Amino acid sequence: MEAGITTKFEQTDFAGINARIINADTSLFTILDMTIKPGFGAPAHISASEDKLFVVLEGTLKYLIGDRTEVAGPGARVQVPKGIVHGFTNVGTGDARHILVSTPRRHEEFFRDLHNIPEPREQHMHLLPGIAERHDQTIVGPLP
Repeated sequence: MEAGITTKFEQTDFAGINARIINADTSLFTILDMTIKPGFGAPAHISASEDKLFVVLEGTLKYLIGDRTEVAGPGARVQVPKGIVHGFTNVGTGDARHILVSTPRRHEEFFRDLHNIPEPREQHMHLLPGIAERHDQTIVGPLP
């Protein structure tokens, strides 16, 4: 890793989520600054090999963790161990934002692949299960 300061970050967009990739490729974890449009989020899924930590910065998000759902606002910390069903939805009227820290580092690759689904994406959603599988993610249900 090189010392320095930057304000330039790679951005990905997919299904109402804009994710700024914060971490350097040499990191041991992924850090994503995610902005989620109202009504959008991540469906119920299992990350088989990644532990995740979400920190809510703005808005109101509903998280599914295991068999329960909870609404969280700014300042909340949400922890999801690998192998646990989880997902989230922005249930507010404006954009929501959370930071996602995932370890080991690789979750940014999943977001890059989602971003690279050809337009119009609605016609190429058949690619989603293969992308998820390639990144050790299993989609198991709808948005919470």
